[in-house]
Amino acid sequence: MKINNHTELIQALIDKHNLESYCEIGLQNASNNFNKINCKIKCSVDPDPQAKAMFDCTSDEFFRVNSNKFSIFFIDGYHECNQVKRDFENSLKCLNDNGFILIHDVCPENEQGTKVPRETKVWWGDVYKFAMSIRNNYSDIQFITFNVDNGCMLVWKEPGYTYTSWNEEPFNWETYLKYGKILMNVVDEVII
Repeated sequence: MKINNHTELIQALIDKHNLESYCEIGLQNASNNFNKINCKIKCSVDPDPQAKAMFDCTSDEFFRVNSNKFSIFFIDGYHECNQVKRDFENSLKCLNDNGFILIHDVCPENEQGTKVPRETKVWWGDVYKFAMSIRNNYSDIQFITFNVDNGCMLVWKEPGYTYTSWNEEPFNWETYLKYGKILMNVVDEVII
């Protein structure tokens, strides 16, 4: 089956691995993705009241009160490197064994759309900076980035697994252009 976007990828993971609980960080509009996901337990988080998320708060506030574990997280909230880092670390703490974290927008198309604060209508933010640095900051995980829908990085727990750290250049736009595909383990074909 050809995967064309993050919604199809999330559903394929849920179906293949019999995942029962899904949490979407950054709802914006439920009809874009959330309502299309078929999973036994679903949760959505967004501070914008117009989004009508199940949790009408920031992701930081949600994780402060959340006591639930989830089988899959979709991180697509505020597209700023440090916020994505917090969302990832909080999701990792609440992730069931054999679960997944999917981080969206890790492969931006141009530098202008990565500026923080936002300057353009189409905006990926600097999520890619966190995605490139993940190998340096975490052990006991594995990841792969699918070159679909502006980059979907899939992360899962793998006890004992470590990556070789990257110490040559900073995690910036120039490094992304030269080494981003290597640092994020980008593949063109989606195999789950």
